[in-house]
Amino acid sequence: MSARWRTPFAAFVLGLLLGPASWWIVRLATDRFEPFDDSAGFFLCQTLLALPMAVLAFRRGVIAALPALPGAWIGMNAYAYAFGSDETRAWIVLLLFSSLTLLMLPLAATVFGGIGHALRRRRRVAA
Repeated sequence: MSARWRTPFAAFVLGLLLGPASWWIVRLATDRFEPFDDSAGFFLCQTLLALPMAVLAFRRGVIAALPALPGAWIGMNAYAYAFGSDETRAWIVLLLFSSLTLLMLPLAATVFGGIGHALRRRRRVAA
């Protein structure tokens, strides 16, 4: 695999791991399965997704970090389908759309991390 594709692929795989982890940690912390069921769980899920994506975007740029978002979406929905109740599996189509809301704060964190990356690069070039 060429170096050009290595970081976006790694970001996608990171997202595949973070997606299920964000639901799993909510279950441990709040005893609820879905992050939507509890506001503390919702923000815990958001934090677990947003912080690594912001750091990745700060270090590598927005374009390199963006593949983590669809990876996280796939991972969290696969986790919900695999480990959720029969009711969760019955509502999977709704979950596919509603889980997109779980990516808004991580997307914003990725953009802010990318802005930091661009400013840092500009400062290096100017120096």
